[in-house]
Amino acid sequence: MAHMRGGVRTTTSERQGKSERQMRSPSPADEQQHAQDTFKNVGRKERLVSGLIGGGLLLHSLRPPISGLSALKAVLGIALMQRSVTGHCAAYDLLGMNRHDQSDTSSIGRAKVHSNQALKIERSITIRRSAKDLYAFWRQLDNLPTIMSQVRSVTPLDDRRSHWVINTLAGAPTLEWDAEIIHEIENERIGWKTLDGATVEHAGSVRFKPLDGESQTQVTVTLQYDPPAGAIGAAIADLLGQEPGQKIARDLERFKDAMESQATASR
Repeated sequence: MAHMRGGVRTTTSERQGKSERQMRSPSPADEQQHAQDTFKNVGRKERLVSGLIGGGLLLHSLRPPISGLSALKAVLGIALMQRSVTGHCAAYDLLGMNRHDQSDTSSIGRAKVHSNQALKIERSITIRRSAKDLYAFWRQLDNLPTIMSQVRSVTPLDDRRSHWVINTLAGAPTLEWDAEIIHEIENERIGWKTLDGATVEHAGSVRFKPLDGESQTQVTVTLQYDPPAGAIGAAIADLLGQEPGQKIARDLERFKDAMESQATASR
């Protein structure tokens, strides 16, 4: 069937073909949006944490005494704020990394952690207390802020879920998430993971292995996590002495001192 349009006769097939070509042609707004998406290589959660850490570094750099380290913190803070606002990281470009399109639901086993970016840390210590005593202390989750330097509070929500509030860099806001115990063997092991929506995705376990009968116990903490602000954030944390492996080792030393001192006082 033919139609008259502006003095030119067109057929239905011609009009359909032109309509399809118009649908295939991206608008300037579409092209601009595509360019912006291509430019971005930092994920949503990573941008959020980059902003938090960057703001904390900037505030901390202004505290006296001003030194070369203060200037370094300021530069790093500005860089993290920039990647938070723009969603682009020049270092990721150099490394050929792109975390912008990553799903927030990938997993390792039952834990919601990005497998191709996750870091794994394991630290052990021997404590002169029984596995039963150490397990009982750890299982009462609101005890943990007394031995974990950066944990402000742990609030049990039910028998398996809890709400955590974590201190970050001085001057920066706290981080919060909910976690769930996913594997437990009484007096032997506790395993957990963060729930959906956690700013810092991680999964971990603590194991209690009796040594020399029941007089000593080897305590091993394993943590697998997606580092706040990504690999760049992990490098910055290491530079500033906030590397998670070091913190876990210090926390285990604090746990050892507390439990052995408690045993001595009870005698």
